[in-house]
Amino acid sequence: MKRTILGLLTAALVLAGCGNPMTKTGGQTFPQAATDLNGVTLTVWQSNTLQAGYKTLFADFEKATGAKIRPEIFPDPYESNLLTKWATGTRPDLMIFQSTASFMRRLDPAKNLYDLTGQDFVAKQRFGLAKTAAVLDGKNYGLSLEPPSVFGLWYNKQLVPKPPTNLAELVNACKTIKQQHPGVTPLYDAGGDQWTTQILPFMLWTDAMKAGLQDKLNDNQAQWTNPAIVDALKAYKSLEPCFNSNLKTGTYAEQQEKFAAGQVAMIPQGTWISSDFVKSIGVTAMNEKLGWQALSTTSPTAAYSTTFSIQMPRTGNEKQEQAAAAFLKFAAGAGYQHFVDVQKQAPALTGFTTPTEVPAATQAAYAALESDGTSYPQLFAADFGPFPTFMSKLINGSSTPEQVAADLQAAWAKSAKTAGLTGF
Repeated sequence: MKRTILGLLTAALVLAGCGNPMTKTGGQTFPQAATDLNGVTLTVWQSNTLQAGYKTLFADFEKATGAKIRPEIFPDPYESNLLTKWATGTRPDLMIFQSTASFMRRLDPAKNLYDLTGQDFVAKQRFGLAKTAAVLDGKNYGLSLEPPSVFGLWYNKQLVPKPPTNLAELVNACKTIKQQHPGVTPLYDAGGDQWTTQILPFMLWTDAMKAGLQDKLNDNQAQWTNPAIVDALKAYKSLEPCFNSNLKTGTYAEQQEKFAAGQVAMIPQGTWISSDFVKSIGVTAMNEKLGWQALSTTSPTAAYSTTFSIQMPRTGNEKQEQAAAAFLKFAAGAGYQHFVDVQKQAPALTGFTTPTEVPAATQAAYAALESDGTSYPQLFAADFGPFPTFMSKLINGSSTPEQVAADLQAAWAKSAKTAGLTGF
């Protein structure tokens, strides 16, 4: 049952513990949270697909403090549109933006964002987020309220009683499903929407990344033409007989629909799909029918990536910055449980409760993040180009795995040089 807020907290309670007007953190001065927010309006940059939890958080903050939130919504492609405005020198009070190193670097955070390292609300982050999300050059520039996106194999428990944990087992599972359930599609991917086709390669090369390839790529000691990358792409291509017949044109919506209906046995997907299944079939049916399994080429290791974080730009307006600091404390404190309940997610911060609406399969994915050796973050220092476009060419036969790897490397080298990374 969804929890409800029994009463609104007063600003005094929300902002309790405020002392000196400024505190030191990460070698710089960080504004202390304001105690009087009446009449203050905070501008927040956000995407047009912002999830309901954030909207609830904004409303709760307004009610609890008397401040106002003024969202500034950017259309898709969100990241590029935001960065275009950022380049003009315009700054919001807060922004909900990507937390990967490649995106953080474009913000020049040492100059433009507050370093949150050492703040109590950052220290509460679970899943290693304080070390992986919005971190650049050892400094943390964001507060993550969502758990990482975990990539894995979602499977139908009736059709796949023993889920595969590596590539060889996945191939065998496909063969078994075709033999025992000829009307069922073993695997579904959405080549029509393109973006989903990245997920399985990410999963398959995670073993190699964990073994050191990611660090070597980031240091320019290896290239994307590495055999492990090419082999992952070859494996995807070899699995095409197991995929849906409309692989080139399939959609994310159809993937969800057919998998939930039992017409598809397995899908490689991120944990973000959980909320869609909750909406379509409900938690009870999910717990009964659907499972989740970590999978890579040779081991049950899950890839994961960070999601959005809340970042605090330097505006030069002391009153606004103190109000923005107050929002961060509220978001990680008095307002967070309601956020978690509305999101129906596992809490990304310690001291909060997982809602009963979070399905068992989703909880299994998050458990992998906290188990030794069962997950590995995808943390790349530069961009590797439009991977979905490259995968589309692989699927339609206009590019080989080797050509896709070469395209990844070319984009990577260009991005690294543009960013001025050492060694490139």
